[in-house]
Amino acid sequence: MLHRRAGDRNDIGIRYGVAETIGFRDQMEDTYAIREEGTILFGAEVYDGHSGSFAARVAADRLFHYFTHADRGDGEEGAQPSLSAEALREAYLATDRRILGEGTESGAAAATFYVQGRRFLAANAGDVRIVLAEGGRAVDLTLDHKPDLPEERARIEALGGRVIFLDVPRVQGTLAMSRALGDASLKPFVTAEPRIVEGTLGQSDELVVIACDGLWDVLTSEEAVAMARTASGPQQAAQLLREKALAWGSTDNITVIVLDMREYTAGCEEKRLRVSRVLDRAIL
Repeated sequence: MLHRRAGDRNDIGIRYGVAETIGFRDQMEDTYAIREEGTILFGAEVYDGHSGSFAARVAADRLFHYFTHADRGDGEEGAQPSLSAEALREAYLATDRRILGEGTESGAAAATFYVQGRRFLAANAGDVRIVLAEGGRAVDLTLDHKPDLPEERARIEALGGRVIFLDVPRVQGTLAMSRALGDASLKPFVTAEPRIVEGTLGQSDELVVIACDGLWDVLTSEEAVAMARTASGPQQAAQLLREKALAWGSTDNITVIVLDMREYTAGCEEKRLRVSRVLDRAIL
């Protein structure tokens, strides 16, 4: 999954940094992956597990494979990567089926960011968040799937489920997110359907921060972007965000990936990022 040392320039021209910590939890349930297909495709993924790390580990192992082989359907090696929102949706659902087939109660929130040429896909299921620094401005490319969001609550209740407030809103009084991979006992209320944002990059796109809720529980998107922009590079930015989250009271596992997009986006035709579509088949 990792092809070189974090912070190095890769073949596609995107430098990245990664920082993680178990924090104050008994076990580390997060996983992450960096994907490089030469100069064709670059990707970064963060999976935040709950009820164990099993679902997160399966997702890190299988989702990208399903994504890049979705149009073949036979699992054969050698398929050319294709940045397709439909293929990415199928990869999330196939990963979910794989986890459920293992007979585990483990689950994982997921966020994936892929770049091919000037196009990008940003997807998530759960509360792992992807934030873009655009000219110093924070742009959320994902939506935190919390059970009390009106559209999420309506979907859950239409399926016969309930959102119960126990310190925070929880699906069936259990899970504090409404979408995730796995979570067999909470199907169909907790869905693996991803929300996928597709678009083109722009010259003003500087950094991308991908992190689990161990960061976002204590930092806003704007604070994270402002801090990351002060660092000397993406590895230093990732470490700074991790340390700030711990210092500001995060008690969860923390995983942070920071992508330095500036060299890559310098030659973009568009001045700013442009979103061309949002694919979300979970919304009623």
